[in-house]
Amino acid sequence: MYNPSHLEATVPAMPPMAAVGVPTVNMLEATSLVKYFDRGTVNEVLALDGVDLRVQPGEFVCIIGSNGAGKSTLMGCISGCSPPDYGRTVLDGHDITFWPEYRRASLIGRVFQDPLAGTCSSMTIEENMALALRRGRQRGFRRGVTNSERELFRTSLSKLDLGLEHRLPDQVGLLSGGQRQSITLLMATLIKPKLLLLDEHTASLDPKTAELNMKLTCELVEEERLTTLMITHNMQQAISYGHRLIMLHQGRIILDFDQEAKKRLTVRDLLQHFHSAASDLSNSISDRLLLG
Repeated sequence: MYNPSHLEATVPAMPPMAAVGVPTVNMLEATSLVKYFDRGTVNEVLALDGVDLRVQPGEFVCIIGSNGAGKSTLMGCISGCSPPDYGRTVLDGHDITFWPEYRRASLIGRVFQDPLAGTCSSMTIEENMALALRRGRQRGFRRGVTNSERELFRTSLSKLDLGLEHRLPDQVGLLSGGQRQSITLLMATLIKPKLLLLDEHTASLDPKTAELNMKLTCELVEEERLTTLMITHNMQQAISYGHRLIMLHQGRIILDFDQEAKKRLTVRDLLQHFHSAASDLSNSISDRLLLG
């Protein structure tokens, strides 16, 4: 892996991670993940090429890379919606490599790029939130939404400062995309997940709404010390938020900046490091093909 150094400039940083000398405990360990699409056909694509990723409890990791680099595929392997062909995934001490997606629901919260994907339009705000509250629990016959649950929902929604705490009976389909994405983020964290996955969750929003959702994201992550992976195409966003920044290219992690390196990183630096690391990777692949 390319090892960046001699970075310049400063950016805002989140509270530091574990102190020096404290043993490292990984909340997430992804080892040698390999994922093919359309394997054995002329359209075969190697989406992940032996990815290794270890994330500590409470660590906020930003993931960047060009289209097709493997970012969403990595999240799919971790969430269970697209299991790897090879490799192993351990979350909070549980080997979840072959767990179905529904079984991981109690451990993982996820917010997608599409604001409409995380909520049901025909259900009310309180019904959507009630489903999130019971995620991973056994289902049975009971009251739809209790008064104590409504009070919890109101308290949670009041953080948004959008007046939605007074609109619990309204259908979610009546809300704007930004409002729905904010609710989806609250739903994903209503019961503290072991891992929060954010797949370009502000990319479809206008700049002002995106900024508000990022502010809410940081507040929730910091308050609950949530272990978080966030995909973004916005390089400045990747530099400004979180404890760590990794870049994928051709299914591999080619850059990995820790918190101290991020503080001195600029967008220009990041582009230069990417071109250098990508060039090294391409040369390595060409050499292997030639020698083969």
